[in-house]
Amino acid sequence: MPNHVTNKVNAPAHVLQTLINEGGRIDFNTILPFAGQFPWNGIDCAAEEAAEVITAQPLNDHPLIAQLQQSNRTQVDVLKLSDEGFEQFVQMLRNKRTGGHFHTMDFARDVWGTKWNAYDQVIDLDSGEISFDTAWSCPMPVLKELSKRHPNDEITVRYADEDIGSNCGTVKLKAGETVSSDVAGRWDEMSEERRQHWASWARELKGWTESEEDDE
Repeated sequence: MPNHVTNKVNAPAHVLQTLINEGGRIDFNTILPFAGQFPWNGIDCAAEEAAEVITAQPLNDHPLIAQLQQSNRTQVDVLKLSDEGFEQFVQMLRNKRTGGHFHTMDFARDVWGTKWNAYDQVIDLDSGEISFDTAWSCPMPVLKELSKRHPNDEITVRYADEDIGSNCGTVKLKAGETVSSDVAGRWDEMSEERRQHWASWARELKGWTESEEDDE
């Protein structure tokens, strides 16, 4: 399971409305849509490995991961895929050819900067704030694109990882650019005072007490 990052975005209502789909939910596809099709809820790993082989995808930069990838790719056989796996394989190739990504998840990681779409959403346009969780990281590429679409409005983004005190902070955007940034450093490089500062800041953003954090 990923770490859940809480994101709070403050901006004028008309800016935030751009992120909300016809169903009334925060949806990153309103800003950066996936151009392909992938109607399955899960990804067949063998199908993905076959697609990586036939499109000559580079191996991971990490040697151990690269070694595992290479081993898996040498064992994959398209003709032995399940019927669904083969259909996924074919669709992945179509998606890669037309849009540059195999499926929704590799698109999300690459383009949105997070694994999934927004979840655990709270929308309050009257107060000019939306809140949502994402997996592993703040979807900054989406929010920068939102900012580009409204160049005259400032957007304030606050985010906090459930790894309290790490991967958190405040970023202000205008016209697609960062105008100010106050974010936590690497945990092992911060002083004890800075660790305490960011831990307290993150708990407040997430609405947690120290006891609730210990229970997670």
